[in-house]
Amino acid sequence: MGKTLQRVLLLEDIEANANLIRFSLESVSGFEVSHAADARAAIESFKIGSYDICLFDHLMPGMTGLDAMRAIRALPNGDAVPFVFLTARSDVANWKQLKENGAQAVIAKPFDIMLLGAQLLDVFHAYQAPCAISGEEQGAEPGWAATPSRSNLAQRGAAAYQRF
Repeated sequence: MGKTLQRVLLLEDIEANANLIRFSLESVSGFEVSHAADARAAIESFKIGSYDICLFDHLMPGMTGLDAMRAIRALPNGDAVPFVFLTARSDVANWKQLKENGAQAVIAKPFDIMLLGAQLLDVFHAYQAPCAISGEEQGAEPGWAATPSRSNLAQRGAAAYQRF
């Protein structure tokens, strides 16, 4: 059996947003969430902790979530963890920049807080599973088109969310 998603590193500078996201991921999805209020704290948390996925706000004062991801990717085991970004900027150029720099998925704000755990789970499994179609190795970045969106998650039946 493969690795399971348990520990999430959340980078969110707005406390109210962080509290809501944390409540949803812990209460609804059963994940353990470590919160960092700024990019430097997220990098330090990654250095001392073990995480299965990183959920980062993109735009924040000072060092951005993208800057934090780049710094984490340079650390030992930094490539072993998928990154999902939350952003209010839904323009294609912004999403393309995140993708080109190593993000596995981008979730536009506002997002459905009740589906967030399922979206993270989808990204996590896509990142862990071998890409049989393309012949990529396990842990390779999944195809951008395969990442979840609100529209395709909303089409799933209730059985898809039994973990929750």
